[in-house]
Amino acid sequence: MSVVHVSEEELHDKLSKCIAGERLLIEHEGNRFSARIQHVGMAGVKVIPETQIKNSHKEPGDVEGVTVPYEEILELEVKGVVYSRLID
Repeated sequence: MSVVHVSEEELHDKLSKCIAGERLLIEHEGNRFSARIQHVGMAGVKVIPETQIKNSHKEPGDVEGVTVPYEEILELEVKGVVYSRLID
């Protein structure tokens, strides 16, 4: 897996072209967690935290996502490439 460092604007541009299911790293209120994209919108990205997916025993589509603002998204993983705005 390769890592490509991008600016916040470049990451947002990549997000606007994403489909459901891509993996994100999010930082919300000091906590970091991974999530899967459910829907990319104008105000943010609707995601399902991976812990919710793992612990779900419901039918597909029954888990309700949460919308996070673009500023809270640190990384996007697409086809084995991680687009990251984190600095080593």
